[in-house]
Amino acid sequence: MVLTMAAVAEHKDIKPEKLEVHIARQTTQGAPWRTRFVAYIDLGKGLTHRERAILFNSARRCEVHQLLTGEMTFEFQLEDSETKA
Repeated sequence: MVLTMAAVAEHKDIKPEKLEVHIARQTTQGAPWRTRFVAYIDLGKGLTHRERAILFNSARRCEVHQLLTGEMTFEFQLEDSETKA
C-alpha cells in the first residue's frame, strides 16, 4: 500500500509529510474461518481533503488489497524429485 500511495503521490505531485500503514489482523474461528485485515493509514499533516482522498483511495485499490479480497484457496502439490531425470 505504501508503494502504491508513494507512486500516486509522485504522479499527482502530492507531497505527504508521512506515508505509514499499520495492518491489524483479526481472525475468527467457526464455519467458515475468517480473517479480517484493518489498515491504519497515516498521511501526516498539511494535505488538502482532496489529496488525502486521492491517497486513501489509491491504498484501497492497490494490488495487495485486490489479491486478498474475496475467497482464497490453497492447493499443495508435492513434486516427486526421484522420477525427474
